[in-house]
Amino acid sequence: ERIRRRVAYTAAVNFLTPPLARWDGLHLVLDLDRIECHLNVLLEASDSLRDLKLEGRADGLGASLTVVWNGVPARVGLDVTEIRLRHRYLGLRMRRLRALGGVRVPRAAVELGLRALDNPLLQVFRGHGIVVVDLGRWIPEEADVRILTVQSVARTASVWFGPGSLVDLPSSEPPALPPGDLFE
Repeated sequence: ERIRRRVAYTAAVNFLTPPLARWDGLHLVLDLDRIECHLNVLLEASDSLRDLKLEGRADGLGASLTVVWNGVPARVGLDVTEIRLRHRYLGLRMRRLRALGGVRVPRAAVELGLRALDNPLLQVFRGHGIVVVDLGRWIPEEADVRILTVQSVARTASVWFGPGSLVDLPSSEPPALPPGDLFE
């Protein structure tokens, strides 16, 4: 019943009232050195990926990293272009896939590798090099956020956000109790 009331309230807010906040656009400049550092910390938990390097490439980013496949490390690189965010989904196109010092890698092989991860947050469109990441865990449904374009120069990436809004503050559901006996 509580959920049904929340859905009805959200629907009414969406159609009958103006958003809590709105914006007409935003230009965000990201430091690639800092982004690279944070991503490498996240990769430390992986045995198969390490040593990520990022570089600015016109309308996207160049990325290279060491991939360990069946115990054999290989340096792999690709360009990520057409970076967009809409409806809590981040989309991008993989281009210029290279390994072992510049040998071209078939896009289908990378797509297969991404599918093998079996990550519910990733969706790979075969044959097109398009990867979509579900960011719903981090962007509340009350927010309408869009990336229109990304441009990179040297060690910075400029992200242009389009118009967006925050319809209402995200709900603050009470935390669930942990499983088990609380009185042990």
